[in-house]
Amino acid sequence: MRISSFRQIIAIALLGFVCLSMTGGATELEEMLQEAMERNSTVQAARWRVEQALLSHDELMEFFDPALYAAAGEARHAKGVPGSSNNPALTNDSFDVQGGIEQAVQPGFYLSIGGAERWLQDSSTDKELIQTLFGVRVRVPLLRDKGFKTFSLSRQLAMAQYNVAVSQLMQICQQLRLDVELAYISAYESLSSYQVTKEATIRFENLYKEAQELCRLKAVPDYQIFQSQLELQIGREDEEKARLAHEISLVALAKAMGVRRDIVLLHEPKVLFEIASQTAIAEDIPLEQAMESRGDYQEFQNAMEVARLQQDTAEEEKVDELNLVFGAAFQGESDSGPLGTDAIETQRRVGGDVALIWRRPLGNRGPLARIARYGARLSELHESINALKVTVDSDMRQHAMNFRAASQRLKLVQQGIKAAQETVAAELERFRLGENLSSNVTDAQKNLTSILQRQTTAAADLLRARANFSHAIGYAQTTP
Repeated sequence: MRISSFRQIIAIALLGFVCLSMTGGATELEEMLQEAMERNSTVQAARWRVEQALLSHDELMEFFDPALYAAAGEARHAKGVPGSSNNPALTNDSFDVQGGIEQAVQPGFYLSIGGAERWLQDSSTDKELIQTLFGVRVRVPLLRDKGFKTFSLSRQLAMAQYNVAVSQLMQICQQLRLDVELAYISAYESLSSYQVTKEATIRFENLYKEAQELCRLKAVPDYQIFQSQLELQIGREDEEKARLAHEISLVALAKAMGVRRDIVLLHEPKVLFEIASQTAIAEDIPLEQAMESRGDYQEFQNAMEVARLQQDTAEEEKVDELNLVFGAAFQGESDSGPLGTDAIETQRRVGGDVALIWRRPLGNRGPLARIARYGARLSELHESINALKVTVDSDMRQHAMNFRAASQRLKLVQQGIKAAQETVAAELERFRLGENLSSNVTDAQKNLTSILQRQTTAAADLLRARANFSHAIGYAQTTP
């Protein structure tokens, strides 16, 4: 038996993420997310927890499994004790072997079918007398059917626990999406930084070669070589650090995905700026909509439903029971062997009985304590939801501010790149004419490298703010 639930559909839909709308990068990220969903062990473990919760719902159908009853015993001068339970109904001065089957039947009664063999030890006949009894008994709850009510509550509780597991899966999927997106952004950020550093090294190397040539031609003094040579060595060391940082970022991306393979990026570093230029956020998402879209909020809500059902179950333990029991039986006798059908001592082979049985639990210390405990659990979850609302509201505002600031920074930096490039060209031309120092050229080149790195950082910060904002709103809406 499989259960359809709204939250299950949400969780399944999340597995095919609607990723950031990216020129060139969309397919690559979507494929990484899909691979992460299929191979990440944390997600798979959460899916198995959902499966366990689903199977626990199915196993409750054992309530309708028939129960087999068997007993054997001997009674001598026995006196019936009213109010006792779990004792077989033995006939006085006899040896009994009896058995039967009880079955719960919808819409709410219990059917028992059984039989017995009785070896009477005090009979009016000279021979051993054996009685054979077959009967049918029906028990009908008259107030509230405690058994069926508890069964119904157990099924609802299992469903609520299943929804908790589905919500946890949703939360894990949302966190995985954020982790993969952030690692993906960091990988392209480090790739762009590596490229900027390599280009800087090439500029320093070209300057060093040009300084050597100008010194050979006696256009500039020999000491002009030293600054460019120093910056070239520093640039090569920076390049090596940038290369290592990029390789580590690829390892981190594989870890976020939950895979053990080498990650190879498909696009050039410029894709980072293309993505950033087309990215926006939907700041008009209401807090209530964001909360409803988050897996952790859904988990709290479903956990509250679990606690409420546990309270209802505890309340049910306090309820009185009043059962109407009636049945019919056939009794036969034999003085020569079992399974007799004769009438020897009694002339009535068929009989019946009817009774009202009332039962009330006294004290209720356990149910009352459980009700109080589940009430405390509800209060805890209520406060947890309030704390989550504060956190989500704060995160939405902070990430929105970070996004706007990063967007403004990116515009400012992009306006300064052309000026930095022109400054490098001008300083280099003056150096070639012998009117400038190589240190001024290297300073201009370092300024260009710095502003290009700032462009990379601003674009990555913008995309990180966007990813964090989307996670904060539970991916309620993704604006291209």
